[in-house]
Amino acid sequence: MTQEKRSLLAALLSVVILIGWYYFFNPEKKEVSPGASQTNPSTVVTPAIQTTSVVLATETKGKLPLATPTSQKVTSKPITQENTLFKTDWSSAEAAPVGIFLKRFREKADKNSSPINLIPFEGEKALTLLCQSCSSVLPEGNYHLVSKTDKGMIYEAEREGLVVRKHYEWNPDQYLLSLRVTVSNHTGQEFRGRLGLGWKAQQLPPEPKTGLSFLKRNTNQRNLLYKAGNKIEHGLKDGEIREVQGFIPWVGIEDRYFLISLIARQVSSNQILKLQKTAEWLELSLFPEEVILPSQGAHETLYSFYVGPKDRESLSVAGVGLEEAVDYGFFALLAIPILKLLQVFHSVLRNWGLAVLLLTLFFKILLNPLTIKSMKQMKEMQKLQPKLAELKEKYKNDRQRLNMETMALFKSHSVNPMGGCLPMVLQMPIYIALYKVLYNAIELYHAPFFWVYRDLSAPDPYFVLPILLGIAMVLQQKLSPNPSADPTQKQMMMIMPVMFTSFMLFLPLGLVLYIFVNTVSSVLQQWMYQKDIRWRDLLRGQFSMKTT
Repeated sequence: MTQEKRSLLAALLSVVILIGWYYFFNPEKKEVSPGASQTNPSTVVTPAIQTTSVVLATETKGKLPLATPTSQKVTSKPITQENTLFKTDWSSAEAAPVGIFLKRFREKADKNSSPINLIPFEGEKALTLLCQSCSSVLPEGNYHLVSKTDKGMIYEAEREGLVVRKHYEWNPDQYLLSLRVTVSNHTGQEFRGRLGLGWKAQQLPPEPKTGLSFLKRNTNQRNLLYKAGNKIEHGLKDGEIREVQGFIPWVGIEDRYFLISLIARQVSSNQILKLQKTAEWLELSLFPEEVILPSQGAHETLYSFYVGPKDRESLSVAGVGLEEAVDYGFFALLAIPILKLLQVFHSVLRNWGLAVLLLTLFFKILLNPLTIKSMKQMKEMQKLQPKLAELKEKYKNDRQRLNMETMALFKSHSVNPMGGCLPMVLQMPIYIALYKVLYNAIELYHAPFFWVYRDLSAPDPYFVLPILLGIAMVLQQKLSPNPSADPTQKQMMMIMPVMFTSFMLFLPLGLVLYIFVNTVSSVLQQWMYQKDIRWRDLLRGQFSMKTT
């Protein structure tokens, strides 16, 4: 292979690595400007889909028809309710929460910081009663409080003979609330329509840009997600309207660490879900089957809604697979046991940073045999480079003979040309799962490490760890057996530490800690292999410095 071809191959490999990085390791969504203006063209109505779990997506920036007009609203002072996990402020006029404050999670790592509010902006609307194709207008927005206890509240509203009652209940130690909606028809005619619930949330402002397009700060913007049938869908594009008809257990609005989810307790194959995302707003509405109420008839619909952290144990309480909202990608089967192991290590060490460190070392030791095998094959390939060069020169005009002699050389020295790469490929699913766990782990949210590092979910404020990581990667490159003698490829490989250091600058500290410890332990492994030192020798402090 000529030097030009090798250079081209090296460049191609670099591109593949970058594409792999953004595909597997960059879960950031597209950033939007919080000040972007919304367009409001004519109403777009998406036709219903008759098959279950089918999605219709459109890029048309229309206004999604969510609700019919309501009666004039009555203003009143918010009512406060709380349990051990959260405090809520309620609007009596809307019979809905206007503030949800999580007691165990704060806006900043400072202990004196305010609790996280999941309804942080004016104009957001939670649990709005909606009606699609209704024969009469519902009395939404004109409620009054009927009763209030420590575990629930009842609101009621009436309009021209239609009475709506919202009965909320909650447990003292769950992020899950239940809602019972009862519609009574005291008119002299039949009432017909789909009664649903909606939620409208404002988009969180994006993190400030750094000036270099590839150096992005960690984003925590919101997006929509839902479960249709057995499939979970994450995210809509800006300006997208989507309608789904089928079996829909739940729908929600998520950011990286927290989730608001509306759960249908009376699920059927004829539900309708409408979603809309713009640069500033996210809207959802979930409708069960059509209701037909005769005069003096009544209908009751049951819901639950989850408002809390994306913690698998808390999410599982809902009993509808809500824990699947935590997105671990293709390697969820590996990620969940890894998360449990991280929690076990924390229960012993009582420090999430130390737990991350121990978890990384655990998997490094577990995969050590594969790593040693890979390094051994790469070193043998390096030894064969002079002979491979001779064969290329000798049979430069006979490609078929060159291939035969090359394979014979590999066979005579028991070298597998793919032996250096295959063990590394087998390890990748575990490392990707580790990455996903540490990126999404609510356990690391504002979790202190030591000294000035008080938040493992935030980037290193002094860039110390990313820079040390870059130095460790340079050492790793120098110690790694390089099967190629091409200086161009070596230069390309030396550029990779600079690129990865740039990527690490704004990633969460807990994630960079994992990559740093993994890299340093790899450097140690390579040094031990070259000096023929075993782990037990290193632990005893007794070994001979064997040169290679």
